[in-house]
Parts: sequence; C-alpha cells; structure tokens
Amino acid sequence: AIVSVMTLDTEPMYCAEQINIPDNLGEILKAYAKEVIRQQPGNLYEFSARYFAQLDQQEDDFVDNGDAEISREIVFRLVMACNDAGREEIEVGNLRELCEQSGVPLGATSGILELILPPDDTSGRLPWKHFVVALCAQVGGVEDVTGFVRLLLDPGMFGNDEGQISKTDFITLIDWWSSIDTSISAELKSALFTALNPTEEEELMDYTLFMDALKNASGE
Repeated sequence: AIVSVMTLDTEPMYCAEQINIPDNLGEILKAYAKEVIRQQPGNLYEFSARYFAQLDQQEDDFVDNGDAEISREIVFRLVMACNDAGREEIEVGNLRELCEQSGVPLGATSGILELILPPDDTSGRLPWKHFVVALCAQVGGVEDVTGFVRLLLDPGMFGNDEGQISKTDFITLIDWWSSIDTSISAELKSALFTALNPTEEEELMDYTLFMDALKNASGE
C-alpha cells in the first residue's frame, strides 16, 4: 500500500453530529490494545507505526493471495514446526511467525485466523491442529472429504509412518472440521463415527478403514 502524509486535525469537536465512528474501529483498537499489552513495547509510537504498517501489508497480501492454493510441502513444514513447539495450543503471534517461516501466504494465515478465532477470544492462543485442518482446504488437490482424509493421514501430517492415526484423534479432528465445512452433514458425520466404532483410545485406523466406514455410513 502507498502511505501518504496525513494531516492531523486538532480542532475540538463540540457536538455528536461531528462524530462518525467507522464500523470496524472497535475491532481494530481491541486487537491493537491486546498486542500492546502482550508485547509491552518500550517506544509505543514506533511500535504502533510498525504494527499498523504490517496490518496494512497483510490486508494487501490477503487481497493478492488469500485464496491461493497451498502446497502440501508448506503444510508439512508448518506441522513439523508446530510439533517442535511441543504444545497443543500456541500463541497466535507465534503461529503467525511459524506460518511465515513455513511459507504460508500472509493472506491465508489472516483469513483462517479470522475464520476460526471466536470474536470474544481474549486468550491469544488456539489449538494449532485446528488451524492446520482449516488450512488443508486450500491445499492443491484436496477437493472433497476423501482428499482431505488422505492428506490428514499422511505421515507428514498427523499419520504415523504407516499412514495411521488413532480413531479418537481422527474423530476429534473431523468433528471440528465439520463445524467450519458445511459439506459434511450431521447425519453423515454421525453415521461415519458409528461405523468407525472406536473401542480403545489408541485404536488405529488407516485410509482403507476410513473408506470402508464411509461406504457403510453412506449405505453403499
């Protein structure tokens, strides 16, 4: 974005008719205040300039590449970096850094965070696997639930070396994914989970078992 010199109007306002509050001002100031409190900058003016410049750049990048396809290799790098962090939940600021280091477009990162973070969230943290699951929708070649599950079970994602994952972990991830992807009906999800029928917490499943369960759930 091109930044022009802004003339500050220091004249006082005397009546309510002079005040016109932009629709998203509250949201912007809330996010800004949380970041100031989190980072405790020594020079608030300098920090503010960098913060809003970065926000402006991210907005431009979102327009440019928010819907761009993402390679599997980028997602695999992000999963490895999040695993190395050693925590199920990760600070949003740290996640942004890991995404940038892994090659995730800034627009994709911002768009997914906007999608999955609750509006009233004040923790500044989120389960990183939720972010990765949402990111999978932008991976090239993932066009339906079977493509998504095949990616999910890849050893570079959440599968072991044999492409297996525990049934309970799989159900948890699919259950969350269905909350943001309306293509999975509640009826299909319920039937699929029943067909998988996990009897032990660490019972493993692979893609073949998933396809068998999907056929049973679909009545084929």
